Amino acid sequence: MELPPINLSWFAENLSDTVQDILDAWNDTNASASTNGRAPPEILKEMLKQLIEVLRIQEWNNNTGQGNGNNTPEVLDISEMGSYGLNMLTELYKLSIDLGLGEQMDRLERLALSLGLWVARQNGELRSVELVVNGIARIANQSHEKMDLERLFHVMVEILDATSPLEAPEFVFENTMNNPRHLLLLNRAIVATRTHSPRLMESAFSDVVQQLPDAAPGFFSEGMEQVNLMGYPVEVREIIERYYREYPPVSTLH
Repeated sequence: MELPPINLSWFAENLSDTVQDILDAWNDTNASASTNGRAPPEILKEMLKQLIEVLRIQEWNNNTGQGNGNNTPEVLDISEMGSYGLNMLTELYKLSIDLGLGEQMDRLERLALSLGLWVARQNGELRSVELVVNGIARIANQSHEKMDLERLFHVMVEILDATSPLEAPEFVFENTMNNPRHLLLLNRAIVATRTHSPRLMESAFSDVVQQLPDAAPGFFSEGMEQVNLMGYPVEVREIIERYYREYPPVSTLH
């Protein structure tokens, strides 16, 4: 599955079509009679339309060295606008869930990834990445070629580098699965393994160990299970086995 373009024109066009589909379904089911506390899609559509115009201006300012008067882009503004846009996409995603619109959920994840990468490449910080991580995971599940997986790995690096830092270094494995940034770290290590690239594996595994020390033993234990099931190349098996030995699962007494 291809990555979405990082292009505001593509984003605007596809967002418009997606929101219109949600709005049609909303009207057809008379969902407006019971909003469940959610903003109506027509309001979200107008808010996102205004946001895109602001993003276009900000992109032009950054590309031409305009902005705050001293040729320095307003990074904080980009971060805030990106967070605003991703939060609205999340609201549309929740509406799609309520309405049973699976195709629109897929589109919104791709739109979130496109916006997240745009923010990252404008030197902004990502503060809400759940939908972005969902989009990456969906693409990963549908990617099989080595080149595609390597490209996706580097996109994951971009998102991780732009995401707000961890507030605490240690989390148990179960809680890690509820934190989008932590989940992205683990998914990146899985993608690296699927590329069969020792270099990418070493980089991703090292980050798991350093940033998710409590999750690492469980992760490498699951990796060993896959080693026994899959026909990995020798060099891939050796790396997984080494990390498994260095970070063995914690024994529990019964």
